[in-house]
Amino acid sequence: MTNKKQLIIEKALHLFASKGFESTSIQEITDACGISKGSFYLSFKSKDELLVSIFEYFFSKISKRFTELDTIQRVSPKEKFHQLLVIQFEEIERHADFILMQIREQTNPLNKDMTELLASMQEHHHTILHKIFVDTYGKDVQPYVADLIVMVKGLIHGYIEIILTHRQQLNTNELSVFIMERIDDLVLSLLSKQPQPFLSLSMLDKSLLQNAAHSSPRQDLLQEVLDCRNSTIDNDILVTLDVIAEELKKDKPRTPVIKGMLANLVEDKDMLALQQKLMTYVTNQTD
Repeated sequence: MTNKKQLIIEKALHLFASKGFESTSIQEITDACGISKGSFYLSFKSKDELLVSIFEYFFSKISKRFTELDTIQRVSPKEKFHQLLVIQFEEIERHADFILMQIREQTNPLNKDMTELLASMQEHHHTILHKIFVDTYGKDVQPYVADLIVMVKGLIHGYIEIILTHRQQLNTNELSVFIMERIDDLVLSLLSKQPQPFLSLSMLDKSLLQNAAHSSPRQDLLQEVLDCRNSTIDNDILVTLDVIAEELKKDKPRTPVIKGMLANLVEDKDMLALQQKLMTYVTNQTD
């Protein structure tokens, strides 16, 4: 990653966390970086591409810490598991404002790149957990790995919610020790009682693939509107696209409102393709 790209990511991260993704303009990002819009577009095609890069940036940082931890020979598998939990909680606390922004604006659709990235991150996380469960508890735990992954993720997410929504400062080391003890209890119970596993790893993989493939025509169209919004500086077009985007975010968009906005796009040749797609969309709506 170039120094300029990293600068843009770090400045945008701060702005998104404080103002929100939708409320932050590319102009504000370039002003914070001390660069021109042209320089920004040499690094990122749009604000959405920048958001994907921010997630990739997070992912690479966490993955690097996991990889470094895994290469330490003198650390036991259980201690690696404990440190893996600590790393997750530390990164959540470090970027709490940005994560909360994403939760607040989760009505926005995920574009294809973001969906594929999140699915890849999930798959990577599952692979790490799978390995560390077997390394820590032995091959006998293999049949229950899928169930353990789901249960442990649920346990972790409960504490993440406390960290984020209540902004509660928790001792990440003590919390990770406590969770490890609960995981020990889970594994001991499963190995002693040997119930029939409820999930399989193939079921988890199938779920990830389905999530990655899921996208509605309205979401795809909204994503195009947002992409076009990020690439124009015409104030009239910006207002028009904002109105259309707000309608497309609704469960039942008001097609007359969208149709009424389309005339504003006709004279801009860069918007003609989008205008035609929007016209097709409103024409095909029956509700």
